[in-house]
Amino acid sequence: MTVPELKTTVVFMKVTVKNVDDAGTMVAVIVGRLDAAGAAEASPLLKPLQSAKTAILDLSQMDYLSSAGVRIFLSLHKSLQSRGLRLILAAPQHYCTEVIRISGLAEVFQIHGTVNEALEDAQPVPNAAELSCGKFTFHPGESEPTAVEVLGNVEDVLHSRINAGLLRSKRFSSKEYSIGLGALGSSDKDVLNHLGEMMTIGGTMVWLPTDGNDTPDYLVPKQDSAEVVIRTGFNVSLAGRFNEYVEFEATAPGGATLFEIYRALFDLARQRRGDFRGALGLAMRAEMGEVYGSGVVRSPIDTNAPANGKSITDVSNFASWFEFDEKPRHKDVTGLICGVGLDLDADLSCFDRDRLGATFYLNPANAPSSRGMLHNHGVFFTPQALGEKPLMLEREIARVVELGDFVDMRHMLDRTTIVWALIGICYIQEFRADPAVIKAGETAP
Repeated sequence: MTVPELKTTVVFMKVTVKNVDDAGTMVAVIVGRLDAAGAAEASPLLKPLQSAKTAILDLSQMDYLSSAGVRIFLSLHKSLQSRGLRLILAAPQHYCTEVIRISGLAEVFQIHGTVNEALEDAQPVPNAAELSCGKFTFHPGESEPTAVEVLGNVEDVLHSRINAGLLRSKRFSSKEYSIGLGALGSSDKDVLNHLGEMMTIGGTMVWLPTDGNDTPDYLVPKQDSAEVVIRTGFNVSLAGRFNEYVEFEATAPGGATLFEIYRALFDLARQRRGDFRGALGLAMRAEMGEVYGSGVVRSPIDTNAPANGKSITDVSNFASWFEFDEKPRHKDVTGLICGVGLDLDADLSCFDRDRLGATFYLNPANAPSSRGMLHNHGVFFTPQALGEKPLMLEREIARVVELGDFVDMRHMLDRTTIVWALIGICYIQEFRADPAVIKAGETAP
């Protein structure tokens, strides 16, 4: 195939735009200074990129970038993104990289170190795959990097070390998708003895108080409050928008296990995604086959710590500290799920080791695996019909929260089965400390 090439020389720079393949990838090479004057010249020359499925800006020969140039890039990014298309910046020189960084847009733009890396990333990836556990159909999401933000440390939960000094308060709006240990109440003192498994999803906080009643509580606020806040001693949240959406349909009538789905997504990510580093963050709207749950039955605060000095998951303490299902707790319910997973087949050295240790733990009620480690919570409703097509995860979650009849909430064991699911995936780039933490006793801003 002969591809057309467009070359135009301007006073301040040279811009070359060309098609590079049959998949709709176009590359624009910018040479010179993209200052205010150069930006005015370059803007019309970059218009052909509007017809690209993936537009790559080769910045290897651009030695100056001003805010006017950044605005051109941002405008092009937004225009392409609104139509499900992509902009990639390739090989920016150090000064230009710093301009993008201090402009606060380093996480908005997708940036590769070389043009070849950008071209490889631009290659179309399969949008469907059938594995033994089921069929996966992929749809594009956002290109911005995503992260897991960790508040506290799961080791403080496992060793029953939580106290008022470790509690933090979070506004509902700050924790769209998260799991951990928490409670609702008027003060830290009020909640300490009732802290339990918790999650936030669809603007809702759901938690399982450790008050002996084994009955979840939840709140669906219509607006934020400085007084009614999430109080938590440990929280793991997804930061950033979903990079991809997946529709999953299980092969077996009874569904595939949660572990099988994660394992399949790990394997597919390795084949399909250049940004897969070994960790996924997920949110799901799912039709459940069988639900196996688990959860602490005592608040893991320092005054409740086991007398033998061992962790609450130690074999000597586990049965008195946790309830866990050996038979399905629920069948054929609609579930909203949030969680994170590690591919233990991957090289995880790119992640902060302490943050990983603060996020994951081995639940003795799960079968140990050398291939993955998961941490997921779910809230369950009576079966709900799907909404109008095209299906959108956020809209489906909101519909279930608004219209569903609440059934239960649990930490989910890996053998829980799922028949069908609409899944949002974050291809996690880092595990980091939660930056928006309110200290104990302070009021949420």
